[in-house]
Amino acid sequence: MSVGFIGAGQLAFALAKGFTAAGVLAAHKIMASSPDMDLATVSALRKMGVKLTPHNKETVQHSDVLFLAVKPHIIPFILDEIGA
Repeated sequence: MSVGFIGAGQLAFALAKGFTAAGVLAAHKIMASSPDMDLATVSALRKMGVKLTPHNKETVQHSDVLFLAVKPHIIPFILDEIGA
């Protein structure tokens, strides 16, 4: 199973860290997307071994389970973008 996060901030980092620490999921099975690849959480996810991309559609295509880890007011724009 692969997991994707649209958004690579604190929520995505906390969930990815929890999944890997609990042995539920290996880091290489996780992908996160963020338009800002310079965030501290992006760097931390990268160090964990999480795959990162600036493209939301790429995350959708490579994920069996998808989390929308963005602020609520952003969700309609994300859904339009990914065609949901």
